[in-house]
Amino acid sequence: MPVSLPRLIVRDVSGGQHEVEISRTPFSMGRLSDNDLVLLDGRISRHHARIIQGEHGYLIEDTESRHGTYLNGERITSSLLKPGDQISLGVSDNYTLCFDVDQAELPSLLEKLGEATESSAPQLHHLSVLLELAQTLHRAPALEQVMTTLVDAGLQLADAERGMLFLREDSGELRLRVARGRGGIFLSTKLADYSHSVVERVVRYGREEVVLEEENTGRAPQETGIISGEVRGVVALPLQKSPMVDMHGDTLQGTVPELLGVLYLDSRARASALTGLDRQVLQSLAVEGATVIENARLFRVTREQERIRQELSVARNIQLRLLPRALPHSDYFQLQALTTPCETVGGDFYDVIRLPEDRFGLAVADVSGKGLPAAMLAASLQGAFAAVAAGDPDLAQLFHRANEYMVERTSPEMFATVFYGVLDRSGRFDFVNAGHPAPLVVRASGVVDRLESPNFPLGFFAGTTFTVDKLQLGQGDLLLIFSDGVTEARDSEGELLGETRLRDFLGGCAGQEPQEVCGRVMAEVRNYAGAAPQADDLTLTVLRFGSGGSPAPRPESGLAPK
Repeated sequence: MPVSLPRLIVRDVSGGQHEVEISRTPFSMGRLSDNDLVLLDGRISRHHARIIQGEHGYLIEDTESRHGTYLNGERITSSLLKPGDQISLGVSDNYTLCFDVDQAELPSLLEKLGEATESSAPQLHHLSVLLELAQTLHRAPALEQVMTTLVDAGLQLADAERGMLFLREDSGELRLRVARGRGGIFLSTKLADYSHSVVERVVRYGREEVVLEEENTGRAPQETGIISGEVRGVVALPLQKSPMVDMHGDTLQGTVPELLGVLYLDSRARASALTGLDRQVLQSLAVEGATVIENARLFRVTREQERIRQELSVARNIQLRLLPRALPHSDYFQLQALTTPCETVGGDFYDVIRLPEDRFGLAVADVSGKGLPAAMLAASLQGAFAAVAAGDPDLAQLFHRANEYMVERTSPEMFATVFYGVLDRSGRFDFVNAGHPAPLVVRASGVVDRLESPNFPLGFFAGTTFTVDKLQLGQGDLLLIFSDGVTEARDSEGELLGETRLRDFLGGCAGQEPQEVCGRVMAEVRNYAGAAPQADDLTLTVLRFGSGGSPAPRPESGLAPK
């Protein structure tokens, strides 16, 4: 019986596409990170729909979603799925899911191989089946299944007793991955009684070997007049990735075929028959075997990359939820904040902490490195820092405790730059800058000041003391706190934007609303970088002190507006 391998082909609004295998049921879909398929769209319900396996196949069920579940354009509560069905969750302009089922056709092909050996013209049938095998296996099933099928096909084509498949590891070493006997019997992958010399010659010269040899000595029978052991026939085929050919000017340049592995077959009972195989059959088997192995490897890599991308997407969703859900509304200041990682997740974060007596703490941090390790440390630091800061301790003591936390719980090469300040209604702003880029103050007059501070980053040294500095903000003054992703944005030539350019630009932003300043700074960074990729995580907060104007809402995702 063919084995069904159901999957969803997921397409987003930008045209991006990836595949998710339905490896278990119920298979849940929705916005929250505990779903099997997480879809980041606010219009999709937290737990929107699910796929279950019923008596007659797979069914999709709506789980009381807000905007409904649609199958081929029609709203449903429960419906049987068939290959090619189009699924929409909520509204039509978000994700589109296509249900598909691959039929595992290898067993039927092996049956055809068996029938071919009984034919009066087996070699022609063998070649025909090999071509059909090549057409069928373009879907690249699991690598283990491919390897087993290839060995079994070789056993039947050669009528051999044993078949072994060696694959080259990343280290370059050959490793026996599959060993099979006739009749579909699995043999130990620790076998050592094969012809090592034949395998070594195939690896060295990249050509098939078809030989008779004495089992004890490894020599051909004609090399000695005394046969002290059994004679076995050996067929060994190199499985090679097809060479690539590039055109450079008027010259064609080819690459040497890359060895993927060796298919080894041997027989004692019918040794001489084994060596009489048609070379064309062997070459076809080697070509198709190498193609199938390479496709299966690429498929495995793609699936692993997709799994990692899905996990990173979930991690990004969690990281966004750690940011303030809404920035505070106050009659004496307005605030805007955003963060954009250079990868799916990043090591920057910002936070706002409500304190007694209508005061607010504002934090911006940048953990060393990028990607998942930085994001994990950033989440840990954000939680620890916020928990201590909420108790309203002395700022020097707060940073001492945060520094000890970093030193004790992280490796020596990891550190974090952190800026944290506390603002009250009079405009007094007490702050500590632990190695973070110096914030800039844009006075209402247009003068731009730089907030200097001599402290080390968190995590450098145990027992470090931190200096607390003070700033007095006036009506209409702007305070910009940012990570180095702003000033270290690079153009196509690799030159940094730098603080001087940023300060010159900010002189023209005096008196503007925080949301407008954020948008203008981000536009300046993008225009300067041009087509150059974002090289570092970027976080920006803008605070405008004084009454007047209304606080701008923070973007829901916490990302910079495109």
